[in-house]
This record gives sequence, C-alpha cells and structure tokens, in this order.
Amino acid sequence: MSTPFIQYTLLFECHADYFECHEVLEEAWQDGGRSNLGYAVLIQYAVAHYHARRGNTSGAKKSIMALRQKLSLAVTDLETVGIDVGAFARDLERWPLPEVLPLDDTTRQRIERLKPTFEPTTLTFDELVHKHMYRDRTPVVTERLRALEARKKARR
Repeated sequence: MSTPFIQYTLLFECHADYFECHEVLEEAWQDGGRSNLGYAVLIQYAVAHYHARRGNTSGAKKSIMALRQKLSLAVTDLETVGIDVGAFARDLERWPLPEVLPLDDTTRQRIERLKPTFEPTTLTFDELVHKHMYRDRTPVVTERLRALEARKKARR
C-alpha cells in the first residue's frame, strides 16, 4: 500500500519532482484538516528544493527558516512517517540541500525496494524546473474567486 508520504519520497528521490511532492502532501495535509505538522514541514522542504533548483536561493532559505520554526512541533508526525528527525535537522544546515531524504532504517529499506518499480518521469529537466509554469491553474483561480465572493457577502 502506498501512502502520500511514500509517494512523496519516491517523487523526491526518483524524479526530483519537488513540485509534485508539494502537491501530493498538500492534498493529504488538507484532507487531514491540516493537523499533520510533519506534512507541513515536508511540503516546505520540497518548496525549498524547488526554489533552490530554480536559482532562487533567497526563497529556498526562507522556506527552510519557516520549516525550522515548525520542526520541534512536528517531531512525532515526522517520526511516524519514517523521518530521522535528528538527521533532518542537520540536513537543514547543509547547502546545497541534500537530494535524499533522511529516513529511518525501516523506511529506507521499504523505499529502496519500491524504487525499481516506480515509473520513470516523462518530463524533461526544463519541465521539472519550471513545472509551476506548465500547470493548469483554473481550479485554483476559481476557488480563490469563490472564496473572495464569499468574504464579500459575509461583510454585507
């Protein structure tokens, strides 16, 4: 059985598709009522990698600073999915950021067994680097307009 975290990890390590990592965990985080702070930290970690690869060092480091503030609150959630939190904290001090997640031994073994079965990406490097430019934003824009309209009605 694949979990959002397993999917995130395979996308992170096999494809370096940091944008999709964000999307996978964002959906799971939202579905869980935003209660899993481990997911919030990992989402920001993927965002930091995405910014770094695009040459936006400032954006990457801001993401790292934001996730550091949440890290102590997310320890249990991170350990539950298989992150070695001590190694993760040390990795946040490294630059460039590591391209492999700091997993506990059991989770690392599981991921390594799954990697050969994970379909390769069909995206070019340019598509991975600039993935936000290639996606359909219609649902996001529609939802933002709906929320704006709801706030306007609530003020009346």
